[in-house]
Amino acid sequence: MDDVPESALITKSLLAKGNFTDVEIACGGYEALEKCGVTVDGQGEAEGETEFQMVILDIMMPDIDGLEVCAHMRMSRRTRYMPILMLTATNDLELLNQAYMAGADDFLTKPIDEIRLLARVRTLMRIKREQQRRELREEDLKVQNATLRQGQAGMSLIDADSNLLKRRLLDLVISDCRSQDRPAAISFIQIVDFEAYGALHGEEKATRLTQRLARLLQEIPAALDILMVANGPGSFMLIHPGAPHSTDLEAWNRKAREAVEQADIPHGNSIQSDRVTLWTEAAWAEPRNLALTADTIIDTTKQVLLERQ
Repeated sequence: MDDVPESALITKSLLAKGNFTDVEIACGGYEALEKCGVTVDGQGEAEGETEFQMVILDIMMPDIDGLEVCAHMRMSRRTRYMPILMLTATNDLELLNQAYMAGADDFLTKPIDEIRLLARVRTLMRIKREQQRRELREEDLKVQNATLRQGQAGMSLIDADSNLLKRRLLDLVISDCRSQDRPAAISFIQIVDFEAYGALHGEEKATRLTQRLARLLQEIPAALDILMVANGPGSFMLIHPGAPHSTDLEAWNRKAREAVEQADIPHGNSIQSDRVTLWTEAAWAEPRNLALTADTIIDTTKQVLLERQ
């Protein structure tokens, strides 16, 4: 959101160099609020958070200034936790202080430098991701405390073998997509001949392999709204709510396979390869078909791997 269209296009092109390609431009403060589903009076706003992962605001805007836009976003339940980066043509300390008071997370002075811009954006998105993980860990602790109080088992949100979220979180996201009429892309990742690995090396080493690959997969860059969960012995699933196609997850799958190949982990009990490898499948589905699609790509993968034995 910038006061000068050419400046906004330049910022967008700089973001594209850092692989941030899904960028929308608003030509004014009111349009920026509208795109995020935020109303000035707070009335009639949709439920849930906005689909945008962060916003870059120019302090000078043609209708209302960026400080006011920032303040409205911080008061809205849809954008109150969204990272906000402010752009300014001045180093005026009083103005910058007002930006922070309005709720800005960081600022950059013009002219915008590519390296500084991408560094700020990646840092803010990393902080947002860590906040989300911390919230999930806190939620998990609450669930575990409830488990202890009620004497119930299996309520934890975290899978003990992989330290990832459990599959039931993916089912909740699928249900949420269905209720909001949002499509999604889904990916299934299976460690090839995982059971054979466990048969040779033992259950403890198989668990350590799952944990190692889970950490490796989490290091692969992905959009903040992509959720990865454990799906059972040696397998993982990802879901990208609102994705218009499966292209992004297919690209992520390629990086996952390459990362595991580069890790060069000996298998010792597979006819497919002497090293640990992954098999991946990705698909896109309309809201009503998401659950069926998730089951289908799992069944397809199992059938393909069975036929290769």
